[in-house]
Amino acid sequence: MRPHGSAKADRRFPRAWGICDRCGFLYTKNDLSFQYEWYGARTQNTNLLVCERCMDNLQEQLRAIVLPADPQPILNPRPEATTLDNPVTSIGAAIGTMTQAAGLAAAFDSNSNKPMFLSACQYISTAGANYVGRSWQNIASNNAGLTAKAFVAYAPNDAKFFGGGAAAYTFDGSNNTIAWTTISSGTTAGTVGETISVSVTPTTAYLYHRFSLTGDGINSVAIAQLTINCAGLA
Repeated sequence: MRPHGSAKADRRFPRAWGICDRCGFLYTKNDLSFQYEWYGARTQNTNLLVCERCMDNLQEQLRAIVLPADPQPILNPRPEATTLDNPVTSIGAAIGTMTQAAGLAAAFDSNSNKPMFLSACQYISTAGANYVGRSWQNIASNNAGLTAKAFVAYAPNDAKFFGGGAAAYTFDGSNNTIAWTTISSGTTAGTVGETISVSVTPTTAYLYHRFSLTGDGINSVAIAQLTINCAGLA
């Protein structure tokens, strides 16, 4: 008799032989099984008849992920009531002249501890006002603006507000970005990583608030973060 590999020959119970589709060895047909594989969310016959040694486990990377349903919402929810009587970083739109380095948005990204290249910056300052601020257009009812209670300005952790040292600053309000009213003023200490925190008495609502540094047309100006506390919606 010719060699018959792993196939079994029994003259009393004859059974067909077959070749494994993977290894090519001869087996009793009953010892070969169909290979299944994931196709999306269900398994499917690949039409390969293989021996026990060649049988692969199902490849889970081919299986579709079935996400569970979203949880049912509760009836009559009671979310926390919030107002604008908090540091403002995401309400309103950023305005200003310090558009270099990371740009105006960097002054309101809730990260006060960052270097100059990740801050709002003007590498060569304007001789005069250099500022970042917020627009409150269409925030308050009847577009009446907001009243500021306090502000905090942070210099970059590797630079001064004004590269030349100490500089005059103002915190201003306006309703048209042309005529600005000074709410608070002072002089920076001229130190690296300086923080200026000032509380003011709310008096007038404005559509725009800004923190402004006086430049000289030579040195840089930079602000890592500006937060403005407002008294609430009008």
